[in-house]
Amino acid sequence: MSTINHEILDGMPMIERIAHFCVLIGEEATVKIFQNLPKEVVEDLSIQISQIRSVDKAVSLAILEEFHLFIKSSAYISSGGFDYAKDVLYKSLGKAEADKVLAKLARMQEAKQSFAYLDNIDPKQLADFIKDESPQTIAVVLAHMDPEDSSAVLAKLDETLKVKVSMQMATIKDVSPSIVRSMSNVLEKKLESLLASIVTVGGVKTVADMLNKMGPKANEILTNINGLDPALAAKIKENMFVFEDLLALETNDIMKVLGNIETEDLTKALKNATEDEMDIIMGAMSQRARDRFNEEFELLGKVKIKEVEEAQRKILDVAMRLLESGEIERADEE
Repeated sequence: MSTINHEILDGMPMIERIAHFCVLIGEEATVKIFQNLPKEVVEDLSIQISQIRSVDKAVSLAILEEFHLFIKSSAYISSGGFDYAKDVLYKSLGKAEADKVLAKLARMQEAKQSFAYLDNIDPKQLADFIKDESPQTIAVVLAHMDPEDSSAVLAKLDETLKVKVSMQMATIKDVSPSIVRSMSNVLEKKLESLLASIVTVGGVKTVADMLNKMGPKANEILTNINGLDPALAAKIKENMFVFEDLLALETNDIMKVLGNIETEDLTKALKNATEDEMDIIMGAMSQRARDRFNEEFELLGKVKIKEVEEAQRKILDVAMRLLESGEIERADEE
């Protein structure tokens, strides 16, 4: 394992460290964090993230390690630590059996710590990072992660690789700690090379993408950012695409978006729509699609606000993909 220089973070405010951390773990994970923070903190972090242009490799590794150590320390405190586990096992299994279990736990803990630098990487980013490794290597890495984390990474792999890795994990046996350390060192060097190649991260687009995924809460945050920095708020808004923007598209472009949407999602997305909004969407449907929509809409029962927002998010994701590919165009603003 390489030596990480923690002194490089001296003088860096905690809010700035957290902003860098959010950039490093990725958009999806950051959105989940934002949804559990007070809006004032989200506003401060959004401004900090928008100002990030690049992240130095050494700073990145120091920040990830700092947060990993914090999480690990908290976990040991809450669970009672190794001595607590040892005491419980001695009382329940007896010394001989407990020593066997503890020896295995120690090996597992050592192996798990070998891949500790992967703990705070977003599942999709980690999947992209290890997808070109052999199924055996990926299986060893996932086998030494928490089940919840490993399943999230496995889900992001393509179907063929997912099957191969699952088969390897199902038949894997104890792996020598020296082999695990060797694999870990190779992966860590690759990760450091990847981090070293980062030139542009964060910025306005990152904040816009995250706020896009936060639903109605984003409007309040954007309004407050506007109160602090109108120019920055305007730049963020330019990079966002909300449901009102979808309704402002040309009819043919709305048709292209709807052609990639399930009727069930569309009915939920429009559950609380106004008459004018319904007219716009219905006007972009064929008669057959309109009839199918009306039939399902009439049968639709009570829908939670969260479900409405999730359905709208699916539609906006499709619209953003089509915008980025040039298949549709954003409506010109007056």
